[in-house]
Amino acid sequence: MIAVDAPGGFGWSVIPWRDAKYWEKAWQEERGRSLYGAQQPERSGRQWWDRRAEGFVNQTGNEAWRRRQDGIISMFDRCNFLQPDIEVLDIGCGPGNYALPLAGRVKRVVALDPSPRMLAMLQQRADAAGIANIETVCATWEEVNLQERGWQERFGLVLAAMTPGINDAATLRKMLAASHGGCYYNGLAWCDDPAQEEVWRHLFQTEMPPIPADIFYVFHLLHAWGYGPSLELKRMSTRREIPRPEAVDGLATAMAPYLEVTEAVRDEIGRAVDEMFPDGHFYQERQFVEGVMTWDVNHKSDE
Repeated sequence: MIAVDAPGGFGWSVIPWRDAKYWEKAWQEERGRSLYGAQQPERSGRQWWDRRAEGFVNQTGNEAWRRRQDGIISMFDRCNFLQPDIEVLDIGCGPGNYALPLAGRVKRVVALDPSPRMLAMLQQRADAAGIANIETVCATWEEVNLQERGWQERFGLVLAAMTPGINDAATLRKMLAASHGGCYYNGLAWCDDPAQEEVWRHLFQTEMPPIPADIFYVFHLLHAWGYGPSLELKRMSTRREIPRPEAVDGLATAMAPYLEVTEAVRDEIGRAVDEMFPDGHFYQERQFVEGVMTWDVNHKSDE
């Protein structure tokens, strides 16, 4: 344990850095208070992800995204994770934004996602590119039994990029158990989305809860378990102009896990959009801190 000066000058607080139970509990408490904790499970399942599939493809077909892909592949190369004889597991693969480029570097990619539409789009893209070594599996990570599927220590690389599948200590441990080599995790530490926050105020008359800083809890748990993850944080921003109907549709989809999106709700979202952008030019702006983390399951201390 390490003693640190508590915020606000209220004395010293002891942080149990190597106490995994502390971080497990703190993570779940933060998720419970977060935007994710406000989701209604019956509204945020497979059908919601199906509706988002096309948008995931459209937002990743540009030069900026290709540079991002190249950067991730280069990171894997620097870590010596990619070998031609390994299999890769992509948890929450979506429409294949990582599975597709990885397929050309390894023996096989197993692409896991709970959304049939995401997997169908991945398969369409793979077929169009002549890629035949991707196996798609439609399931949540929570549903997966490693022993039954023969996935225990099967994969040379397991990646979980911006996926809700890694959401507690158990799902993180399962990720470790599936790998016999490298792991990659990508998540947010903070996000500011002014338009979504304003729509939330219109619909719920309260401030929108923040997202949980999952990346930090993953890091601290790995550290407590004896691993030495490498963590890189970047502050980033995006801004693009989109038509009003697309803006309303996107914001309605974002609100769908929290309430039934009736015509009255869509009308209220439209009013919020018009108040924010009275000249009719809607700008989707986001600022966020994103973290990327790599580690090798074979490099573990006994402390």
